[in-house]
Amino acid sequence: MKVFFDTSALVTAIVDQLPNHPAALACYRRLAQPRRGPKAVCSTHVLAECYATLTALPLPRRIQPAEATRLIEENFLVHLDVVPLSAADYKVVLTRVTTLGMRSGAIYDALHVRCAERAGCDRIITYNVTDFERLAPPGVEVTPP
Repeated sequence: MKVFFDTSALVTAIVDQLPNHPAALACYRRLAQPRRGPKAVCSTHVLAECYATLTALPLPRRIQPAEATRLIEENFLVHLDVVPLSAADYKVVLTRVTTLGMRSGAIYDALHVRCAERAGCDRIITYNVTDFERLAPPGVEVTPP
């Protein structure tokens, strides 16, 4: 099995101040550990979204830019295969969201789904299940951590 981690699951896994942290961390540890389980991937865009989210969260203990970078490097870049998308992939995604009549930020979810497809993932891990289910190809399971 190969899994794709969305931003919502990854940020929740590493920020202990978020309510779903224990479940997200347990899922991440179970699925993203080398030599122990399925291969885990994310997109290059997920890394950017993680940085943006980590540095913007309105937490009592704010995450500073250097800490956000360290968290991404030590957790995600070490344990996940990071998959880039090509211009051709962006064209596929633009066609997909246009055909579905989707607007605004749905394009970012569609980019993640395209990355999961390209990487051959069987499962997408996200807290944004409903939107990802609309975009996921048949046979790809979408679940929360």
